[in-house]
Amino acid sequence: MRTFIFSIITLIVIASCSEVEDNTPMIPVDEDFDPMEMGATLVRKGTLMGVGHTVTGEVKVYNSGGQLVVVFDPFSSQNGPDLRVYLSKDENATEYLNLGALKSTTGKQTYDVNGMPNLDQYRFAMVWCQEFSVLFGIAELQQP
Repeated sequence: MRTFIFSIITLIVIASCSEVEDNTPMIPVDEDFDPMEMGATLVRKGTLMGVGHTVTGEVKVYNSGGQLVVVFDPFSSQNGPDLRVYLSKDENATEYLNLGALKSTTGKQTYDVNGMPNLDQYRFAMVWCQEFSVLFGIAELQQP
């Protein structure tokens, strides 16, 4: 009987793992954000490093006419389900701002920040798997 139950559980696990996950698009993006043209001021920057996953790139935060814009350029990430861009107060995303779904695993990407949060408090930019609460990559944001 134990063997039968174990076999059923194994089949269920295999079936659930073979479903197509809602992964991030892999088609490279190249969003048109030129800080010089926009009259934007660089207020923070950092280097993305993978945490248990392959994530690389640069993060820059600009003030563009009173609107904060986070720019990943250059950028590359290992794929995964439900990847999001966060600004966080700590390395564990216990208090964060969700800037939205990661647009692609590669390429220049921009994310608008609602309001004007204090960047002395929101010191980290992250690529975060929201579905499984897993950190993919992180950058500590510092003054330029």
